Amino acid sequence: MDLEEKYAIALGILSIVLWGGGWILGKRLAGAPPRVIRTVLPIAAMLTMASFAVFVAIARYNVKG
Repeated sequence: MDLEEKYAIALGILSIVLWGGGWILGKRLAGAPPRVIRTVLPIAAMLTMASFAVFVAIARYNVKG
């Protein structure tokens, strides 16, 4: 298994972890007031995008070709 395949598997695992975290966050926020939801969801979205961006940056740096 080469490095690209390892990063592809790791990206899949990251996606599943983020999906599960989003599911849990959604369950917890189901009964929350709208003000809390409007505050928490954009922060969660930014953290999700940032985690993918960091992962891709690390993968691009380490995988040559």
